[in-house]
Amino acid sequence: MPKTTMDLSTASKDELVTFLDSFDVIFSDCDGVLWHVDAPMDNTIETLNKLQSLKKKVFFVTNNTASGTKNICDKLRRNGFEATEDQVITLSKVIIWYLKKINFQGQAYTIGSNTFRNDLLDAGIELLDENIPKVYPNDVLATVNELSDRKSVKAVIADFNANCNWAHLNLAIACLRRADVLYITGAIDKWVFLKNGTTILGPGPLIDIITENSGRKPITVGKPSEILRNYIFEFCDITKPQRCLFIGDSINQDMKFATMCDFQKLFVSSGVDSFADSQNLIQELPEYYIPNLANLLSILNNLN
Repeated sequence: MPKTTMDLSTASKDELVTFLDSFDVIFSDCDGVLWHVDAPMDNTIETLNKLQSLKKKVFFVTNNTASGTKNICDKLRRNGFEATEDQVITLSKVIIWYLKKINFQGQAYTIGSNTFRNDLLDAGIELLDENIPKVYPNDVLATVNELSDRKSVKAVIADFNANCNWAHLNLAIACLRRADVLYITGAIDKWVFLKNGTTILGPGPLIDIITENSGRKPITVGKPSEILRNYIFEFCDITKPQRCLFIGDSINQDMKFATMCDFQKLFVSSGVDSFADSQNLIQELPEYYIPNLANLLSILNNLN
């Protein structure tokens, strides 16, 4: 563990060369690192293109399931990075892998985006009808009747859904009262960062309602989780974790996950957390820092 974090914007030429020589594989978060939810960041994609031209293998790891693998690839390509779907690691991929690994049988009740649900359906995971529970705006008792446990449900999967409501939360809690029902959570971010510096509520607080009122501890698959770690190590063929660099903007997700994996950490302050926040860490203290990933591009060009 480093005693201090190196600011790459003030590093010497020898320190930069040592930094570049210390890793072969890059794992980069997306939101807050490459773009904000509502806007791109200039020159961040170009930075990763530069690193890839230096023979670094690049992967993208995101807790955001609303876009889906194909849409993220399309977004990367529109911004100049020719990504393949194998380079994009989404939580839907990880959940599918996990469910198949444990030979899951039965229906899953899923609180998630349409893209997320479609990924699971395409992989052969049976889901409870998306119109359940039905809400009757003018008949509370009829709505309450919709909230009873569904015996066919063998897993509750809670992720981000902009249309999540009181009925969805109640049905999830009802199903989870059976001990044999799996409880899986995807993204649990409490806040989402926007380009103008404001934040909006993330999926975490709603998922907390399910967790607290069901009395169940979820199986987490997002950053930071052992399941995501195992998936990455298997599918990205990681044999030397110390030769991997993780780029992220959040402490509780990115820095903790990188530490769990024994990856080197590059913290950027263009998203959720500040550099000062990162310096309060002990185990998760990042080895490297740059205010914005785009700043690294000019440094690399000058180094050449």
